[in-house]
Amino acid sequence: MSCRRSSTVRRLLLIGDERVRQYSFSSRESEVFEIPVSTGCAFCDYLSDAEPCAFVIRGSSVSAFLNRTQYERGATLLVPNRHLETILDLDEGLMRDLYAEAQRLAHGMIAAFGAVGLNMFQNNGLRAGQTISHYHVHLVPRYSISVPTRIFREEDYPHAPLEELRKRAAELRAALTESVV
Repeated sequence: MSCRRSSTVRRLLLIGDERVRQYSFSSRESEVFEIPVSTGCAFCDYLSDAEPCAFVIRGSSVSAFLNRTQYERGATLLVPNRHLETILDLDEGLMRDLYAEAQRLAHGMIAAFGAVGLNMFQNNGLRAGQTISHYHVHLVPRYSISVPTRIFREEDYPHAPLEELRKRAAELRAALTESVV
């Protein structure tokens, strides 16, 4: 499997009040892929220590930190350490690293928090709900009292205090085994 970046054209557009980056995969207008564009990246700020967060792991290619929006106790974001916007920008090696780490974190969530299920999701493009243009995977542990059909919307949850997130991150980190990628 090879990355098909050579056939992708990226353009920066202004649509209404939003700046978006547009990926075109062919000459057909129906194959336009728009992603949010901002002047900065919150995840890059975390990775560069410009802003505080609750890291679970910091590996050579990927890192994980507790989501400020705790949809469920222990909700975590897994990101590449390089600023890559969508799944279309990832190479095979990084995909392997991300999903190997996602599996390790899932095992840790079971051990640390007693999770009995896990939602793992990721959004690419404005139409899919992507709000931050840095590729990331949501890992949300689920519990016996969790509502399986509940949809997670950030605006429905307050941001958790940083110290609370750091405590949960330490619990999860202590439950992890093996080395990070």
